Amino acid sequence: MFKKTDWIFGSISIFIGAATLFLMRGLISLKSMDPAGPAAMPTIVAWLMILIGVIHVTCAVVLIKREGGKSELSNAGKKDSGGTQKVVMICVACVGYYFLLEKIGYIFMTPLLITAIMLSVGERQARKIAATSIITTAFLFCVFYFALKVNMPLGLLDSLFN
Repeated sequence: MFKKTDWIFGSISIFIGAATLFLMRGLISLKSMDPAGPAAMPTIVAWLMILIGVIHVTCAVVLIKREGGKSELSNAGKKDSGGTQKVVMICVACVGYYFLLEKIGYIFMTPLLITAIMLSVGERQARKIAATSIITTAFLFCVFYFALKVNMPLGLLDSLFN
């Protein structure tokens, strides 16, 4: 189930969780109609990311020690540079999504994010990528914007919906 290179994923997961907790510290003081507050769900997800990261790092270190010591830890990332590259590409896509979401909008950015993730994990069928990204975005937008009445970042389409 776990691989020796999982320490890379675990480290990135811990970093993202910790960064999320750091960036959310302003949300904790906001008042909301929700008794848990606006920071409850992101805080739970961030702590789960950290927990998942710790589990992956721990299991990778145990596997490395079983198979030959610390020298393997430094070589583990070199053996699977493709996996590391995929994780980095997904992280870059997520960071771009985060910074451009408000300006460009959910409807345009989410298909791009889904496409980037699918390409980074090796999917190459254009029809499958297009269908998945468009249908998923449309479904999630309808559920959150229309059914749950969540304020979505509309960006360029703000005047069309308001």
